[in-house]
Amino acid sequence: MGIIKNFYDSFMHKSLRFQFLVIIASLLVIPVLVMLYDLFFASKSDEVMILDHEQRLSSLIQTKIVPGIEEYLNKKLNGANFSDLPPDVRASYLQKGFNEVAEPLVSSSPGVRFGLYLPDSRQIYVQGFLHQYRQLSPDEVLERERRILTEADSGLVAVIASQRPLSKLTSSLKDETYEYLAPVFVDNQLVAVAWADERLHPIFAQSRSFRAATRYIALLVLIFGALGALLVIHNLAGSVSDIKRGLREMEKDLTKLLPEMPGEAGQMAQAINKMAISLAEKERLEYEMQRSERLASLGRLVTGVAHELRNPIGVVKATVQVMENEYQEIPGFKQFASVIKEQVDRQNRVIQELLDFGRPSKQAVQPVNLNSLMEKVLTFTSPMIREHKINLEVTLTPNLPMIMIDPSRIKQVFVNLILNAVQATPEGGTLGISTYLENEYIVAEFRDNGQGIEPGELSRIFDPFYTTKESGTGLGLSICHQIVKSHSGTIHVSSTPGEGTVFMVKLPLKTEQGGTDNDTQDTGH
Repeated sequence: MGIIKNFYDSFMHKSLRFQFLVIIASLLVIPVLVMLYDLFFASKSDEVMILDHEQRLSSLIQTKIVPGIEEYLNKKLNGANFSDLPPDVRASYLQKGFNEVAEPLVSSSPGVRFGLYLPDSRQIYVQGFLHQYRQLSPDEVLERERRILTEADSGLVAVIASQRPLSKLTSSLKDETYEYLAPVFVDNQLVAVAWADERLHPIFAQSRSFRAATRYIALLVLIFGALGALLVIHNLAGSVSDIKRGLREMEKDLTKLLPEMPGEAGQMAQAINKMAISLAEKERLEYEMQRSERLASLGRLVTGVAHELRNPIGVVKATVQVMENEYQEIPGFKQFASVIKEQVDRQNRVIQELLDFGRPSKQAVQPVNLNSLMEKVLTFTSPMIREHKINLEVTLTPNLPMIMIDPSRIKQVFVNLILNAVQATPEGGTLGISTYLENEYIVAEFRDNGQGIEPGELSRIFDPFYTTKESGTGLGLSICHQIVKSHSGTIHVSSTPGEGTVFMVKLPLKTEQGGTDNDTQDTGH
């Protein structure tokens, strides 16, 4: 079975043209060879052998047996009508006439068996043997005659019906024999059928067996070839269906590639996958370029607006501070002043976020142990996590290598992701934080089982000013993305609505010293 499987796998991985050629050759060449053998070799030799037997036996019957019987009857009848004789007399005359003619022929024609059949009484008389044989007892003689009558019955019936001579191949005691039968007429009435049969040479039987075997083999080859053709067609049709189904899926999403397939269909699938990957990469690069240009313009605009807002906000704050000193005795003034200062501080934080987004500061890169940095972040975020009754699961892989990053900026990323996870996770939920090494990157993973993010929103969560919260600037994740990208890293998100969200921050082990100055925005994700 292993050899067959290996052959099948090897065959199915060949080209479609080769598969069809092999199958067609199997279907046509072998049967053609068998027919040619039958036509030009086996059939010719068989015809010669059969023709020789037919000439010999027909000569014995037509020139010896039948004329001898007729001559004997003419002597006995002396002008009397044969049909007027009693049946037993007719049978006796026929038997004696046959024995008188056939007995001398038995000794001169060894291996030839002569017989006479009387239709009226269904009696049979036999002279001679097909083989060298011992003397038979009376019971064995009767048994032999019954067997011979059974073997010759079909030929006898045919001669009686057609009243014409007949020659045919038959078998006797598992031997191939050739027999010649001829009607015996008296007064234009069929009164008996005389025949002679002779055993054919064993080579003839072997030749017929071999030819039958070759025909069966050719038939099996034809059947298996047809099955092979159907299998190839079925596999081809299945591959085409898979490709069509995959192309329909690819129309909706270029990342859904075609499955691996054997043979030329597999080569087509690989070519289509390469094309889809190239198109997806082209779309991504075009999107990145457009997004970078858009965010660069937005960054310059935001920076200008933030500067314009900061000055009047600063004047308002200074004025409130002066008024607090001059009008502190006025009842209720402090409360009003504190509200104004609180809103001024809030606006200052928003302005600072706008400035951070539009004009990030230069990174202070240094070697840092990411696990130690994560522990510091958890030190001041754990109370908030406990306050929201969220279970914290921390798995930090020990002995992580040092990494060149700006710890304050990366800390800002981790805090922002933890805050977002806490806000999205209900009471009793779980927040999982882990670090591990993956190829040439250290990964920090934040996993929650909160409400999740809708698929339509996933592609926009890193866009500036996009938020699903009732309150918020929509700059948090955009700034996180910007910081991670400035470290030559990536930030990935996957989410299932109703099940939770996973953020993965991947930072390379080796980065350029000093980080990246982000004068322009490139927050592709």
